[in-house]
Amino acid sequence: MNANNFEGAKSGWQTRTFERPKPYMLNYDENIGDIKEPFLKTFNYVEEDGESAAVALACLLHYQMILLESKKITLSIPKTKDIQLIISLFRNHFFYEYKASKGASRLPVLALYAVYSVLIEQMSRYKGMKLKPLEAHSAADSQTGAIGDIEIIEENSGEVFEAIEVKHNIAISNRIIHSAAEKIMDKSVNRYYILTTHQNCEPDNELSHLISKIKAMYNCQLIVNGLVPSLKYYLRLLSDPSLVFPKYVELLVEDKAIKHEHRDIWNKLAIQ
Repeated sequence: MNANNFEGAKSGWQTRTFERPKPYMLNYDENIGDIKEPFLKTFNYVEEDGESAAVALACLLHYQMILLESKKITLSIPKTKDIQLIISLFRNHFFYEYKASKGASRLPVLALYAVYSVLIEQMSRYKGMKLKPLEAHSAADSQTGAIGDIEIIEENSGEVFEAIEVKHNIAISNRIIHSAAEKIMDKSVNRYYILTTHQNCEPDNELSHLISKIKAMYNCQLIVNGLVPSLKYYLRLLSDPSLVFPKYVELLVEDKAIKHEHRDIWNKLAIQ
């Protein structure tokens, strides 16, 4: 499957779902992602209708090939330097109501990573630093050892200098702040950002007090803010804001969590 770039399970929890003690009937209620409907229909085709398993396998492979072909799409790379227009395009891409595809929560991460890809080359603050490659969207931090969705590390030591945790449509909570504290408590991190696309992105008095306590305890600037306002601020620091688009498009093409629908909608939004 992997050798041919076919779709399949990308993490252990997806395959473990198949171990639940339930029959694979058409009303199977476990969440097994985008493959659920075609899998159950194919299984029913063989087990209930008595049709050929070999033909069913051939059909699955055929549709995998169709899926691969659908991914071959040339993506638009806007040239605008208008920051408001750039932000509007990103916002519309993040919050579009996708019909069938999961993975939209990955889009804000990719946009911010694209901005950092340009920012790190232009700001003296990041001299001697580099962006760590993104981990897979389905990979747990406990498995990868990552402390954020995006990490800037020192080139020589490999130590994390700055990390960003991105939340999509999730309000900042006590649990999220405590989780951040657990990640930085034994690290020498200069800044740790928690950025969310949720409209309630400002911490209340209680959370602000907790954040101040963590800053003092671990000598780390813990910054909680909205992702969209942060994007706008970062874009203002760039000599040419349009430079983020080739980076973003490259990530849309390469990232395994991004589906054809996400790419197709990007093109439609770019020409509106």
